[in-house]
Amino acid sequence: MTLSKWLLRRGLELDSILKWRVTKSDVVLNERWATVRKDVCVLPDGRIIDDYYYWEGGDFAQVLAIDRAGQVVLTQQYKHGVKEVVIELPAGMVASHEEPLDTARRELLEETGFSGHEWRSLGVLNVSSAKATTRAYPFLVLDVVETALPHLDEAEQIRVFLRPLEVVIEMMCSGEIADSNSLSTCLRALRVLGRL
Repeated sequence: MTLSKWLLRRGLELDSILKWRVTKSDVVLNERWATVRKDVCVLPDGRIIDDYYYWEGGDFAQVLAIDRAGQVVLTQQYKHGVKEVVIELPAGMVASHEEPLDTARRELLEETGFSGHEWRSLGVLNVSSAKATTRAYPFLVLDVVETALPHLDEAEQIRVFLRPLEVVIEMMCSGEIADSNSLSTCLRALRVLGRL
């Protein structure tokens, strides 16, 4: 059964899904690493949810960078949220004074020492539509070259390594790369590259 048929059986159409109305919104936690907000929401049918909590996170840019030999620049680092060392694409928070493309360029250089000139935006991604305000700005850059040493933040320990695009696809499918943002960025980039 298609989504359209399922909705129609319930008296709905695709364009009839209504937004919730927020009657009250309070920041309940505002710390360096997290801001949490609590909303009181009125659903379209009138029911009230008086304790909808979500994270207000900063937006970030993420980069699928490929060198002239077809190798993808990857990073490996500890991520405390999942308490694991993970493999992912270079990424970083968009500063208030920056455009996402400027962030992508800066973070690729700072985290990996690589830079490139042929940049392409891959749109915008909602990181967790139900639980966060964060948006990701994925980018593809081709023909990157190593131009500097990495310049890491004080809390970062990052291992930089290269793998052929075909191997990265296998790493995605096997779960070796499990970061959903990296997977989404790769998926969009593969489409642009004509690999999907």
